[in-house]
Formats: sequence, structure tokens, C-alpha cells
Amino acid sequence: MSAQLRAGVIGVGIGSSHIVGYQAHPAAEVVAIADLNPERLAEVGNRYGITDRYTNYLELLQRPDIDVISVALPNALHAPIARAAIEAGKHVLCEKPLALNAIEAQQIVDTAAAAGRQLVVCFNYRMRPDARWLKAAVDEGKFGQIYLAKAGWLRNTGIPGSTSWFTNRSLSGGGPLIDLGVHMLDLTLWLLGYPDVATVSGVTFAKFGPRGQKAWSPRPFSSGAGTFDVEDLAMALVRFADGRALSLEASWASHTRSGRDDYFITLYGEEAGADLYVANYGNADTVTFYTEMLGAPVDVRPKIQDGGRSHALAVAHFVDRILAGQPVECTGEQGVTLMRIIDAIYESARLGREVALAVPAGVCLPICANGTPAAVGE
Repeated sequence: MSAQLRAGVIGVGIGSSHIVGYQAHPAAEVVAIADLNPERLAEVGNRYGITDRYTNYLELLQRPDIDVISVALPNALHAPIARAAIEAGKHVLCEKPLALNAIEAQQIVDTAAAAGRQLVVCFNYRMRPDARWLKAAVDEGKFGQIYLAKAGWLRNTGIPGSTSWFTNRSLSGGGPLIDLGVHMLDLTLWLLGYPDVATVSGVTFAKFGPRGQKAWSPRPFSSGAGTFDVEDLAMALVRFADGRALSLEASWASHTRSGRDDYFITLYGEEAGADLYVANYGNADTVTFYTEMLGAPVDVRPKIQDGGRSHALAVAHFVDRILAGQPVECTGEQGVTLMRIIDAIYESARLGREVALAVPAGVCLPICANGTPAAVGE
């Protein structure tokens, strides 16, 4: 099959995973890539056989033959470049988080709506077969009402660079909460049907990063050098309007099991429960389903076939929906909702008290006069 959808990828770090996804799809091809780092641009271009390369992303966006853009850049660049791509007539697949905060996220959504373009947030963990199995079980009513969920992503040593853009709040928006926790927040809300959030209560800690400890390795992002003004561990309690609750934690660094880099979700339902536990990005035996038979507890390990890399699956979903003209699954509106919740968690940690969200999930309000999202209550 000849390619029907022509893609450009801006940012060739994690963007390399997007390239793999497009190239694996029979109806898509990557025709151009852009990155500020010419050495990395050349290396990735040579690796994947992409000859059209730009150090100025605006030149890439000017090409009329490109249909879709992947934005895979530091968080501070998501909003301006996603909006520029949409205004250039492209559909956009944007890496998580959608933006630094809810204000910027809303601006991207508004731009996409005005232009009639599709905006998708790359929440690739939804695409994993184990997550799809759990979602099907929830939707089939196997759990009854799920009244409590616990979710988290915990590392022992995993600060992404000792002083990279990840650790500079002006470039990243925060630490592991916005980096790792956003994945787990989205995945859990998706499993629960994106219920309306009533209040959040959060705490944050920075115990290792400021001392230069527990970093993976130096990263080639000089723009953030010398700054660590984010958390390295966050925890939150999210209360839903229907009385259910979610506890969420995310850490880059903590004294826990050596080599730990695990994420998990636990669901507590009236009829059944489940654990999703993924250690070091593995795929085997990640789901345990808890129920009863004849009044006795039963633990079930479903056999779930490995479906491949989650980024490639997310790109395939994006391509398929764009070509079919169908609604996408990971919407920009959900990206805004997530950023409102994360903004509120950070605000709760700063204030030392619970913070209310004033609107249902997915409802977009104007920005308050003081510049804060209208969804966050004082």
C-alpha cells in the first residue's frame, strides 16, 4: 500500500519512537524531521532513512505536503509549536503533558477547534494490551462499581539528568508529577470513565535532586543546566464528585527497592478488584484480577498477548483515526482536564490544604483575571 498520510516529526529524542510508529504503519510515512541539535538530527535521519531535515521547525511546517505533525519536545515548547502546526493546517499528535499548565493547554484546544484540526495527546500507555484488557473488564461491568483506585510510578534512581530541562520548572512545569504521574492519572481516569473531580489534596518533596543525587545521567539539554526547582516525589488524593477516590504518587527518586522503575494501578470494586503492575517496562504477567467463586477468593492471571511498543500503537491509532475521519481517543479536552488537576495538586501542595475544582471533566472555562485557570478554586 502506498503511503496516504505524510508526517513530520519535530523533536527526535522521544520523537524517534513516533518515527518508528509511522514507519511501521502501511498507510503513513515520515517525510521530514526537525530538531535544534544538528548532530542528533543527522544521526536519527540516517538511522531511519529520512533525508529532509530541518533545524528550524517553521520551515518544516511550511511544507504543504505534510498532513500531520508529532510534537515531541520539552514541555515548554508544546503549546507554541502545537499551535503553530495547527495554524499551518496540520493535525497534531503531541507528547504528554499537553502543555505546561491548563491555560496553555486550553489555548491549544481552542486553536484546534477554530482550525478544524484533530489534536491528540500521546497517552501511549492506554494502548498497551494489559490496559485494554482492564478497560474492557471495567466496561463489561466485571468490577461492579469501582469506588477506590490507587496509582503511581515510582523510581529508586531516575531523575532524568542532574540539571536538565526536566528539572527546570519554567521548561518542564514540574517534576515527576507532570512527567510520570500524568500518565498514571490519565490511565486511571480513562479506566474509570473520566469522572468529574471535586477536590484534590497534594504534597510534594525535593529531597535528592537539590543534592545532586539519584540522577540517571547527565542529559544533553544545556538550557536547564544548573537548576533544580521541581519536586522529586509527589503524592495526591483526588476526590470525585460521585464520592469515589484516587490516590496518586509519582517519584523520580526515593529509597526503595534497588533498580525500581515501576508503575501500578489498583482497582477496588464492589464485585472484583485488579492490580496492573509493570516493572521496568515489562509485558509479562502484569495483570491480576481478584474475584470470588462459590464464596472463595480467586486470583486470576489473564493471558494477554504482547501487542508491541505502546508508542507505535499510539501512532497507529492516530493515523487510523485521521484517515478514517473518526474521533480520536486521547483528546485535547482530556489533556486540559489533566492539566487542571495537576495545576490544582501543585496549588494544594503550595497552600498546604485541599483545593476544589469547580467544573466537570472536559469542560473548558475562560481564564480568570489573575491568570489562573477558572477550574481551580481558592
